[in-house]
Amino acid sequence: MSLDDLDLNILALLQKNAKAKLSAIAKEVHLSVTAVNRRIERMEDIGVIRGYQTLIDPEKVGIGVHGFLIGGVYHVMLDRFYTYISSVPEVTRCETIISGGKEVLLEFYCKDVDALMAFYNSDIRKYLDSMTVYLVKGVPGKDSPVSFN
Repeated sequence: MSLDDLDLNILALLQKNAKAKLSAIAKEVHLSVTAVNRRIERMEDIGVIRGYQTLIDPEKVGIGVHGFLIGGVYHVMLDRFYTYISSVPEVTRCETIISGGKEVLLEFYCKDVDALMAFYNSDIRKYLDSMTVYLVKGVPGKDSPVSFN
């Protein structure tokens, strides 16, 4: 199913504010509330809209360390690594790097430096043959999901 310009405009408005009132979206795209609601439901049904999330300011909830880890997954199968990493609450994102080897990029959040060191020295070392950690400070982390598991 293809999306038209109205669908794309609705998606753009929802990305800016997923809690936007249907009446505000309808006014912006020059459609009725019913028509906008039908389009949104259709996009949910076909999987274009996969869900909604709340973005949290990590510092305001006591999370002081945000970073990325690049690691080599050479001695274990990637599916075993993915199963393991999905249970690690500090990791909010896992991407596979396709450039020569089996490497992953992990985005993580930790409460403080002690929690960072616990994460760094955890069972993750059983899965990664190499690790490089980059710490981030500033606005980019404010737009990423933070896990409270």
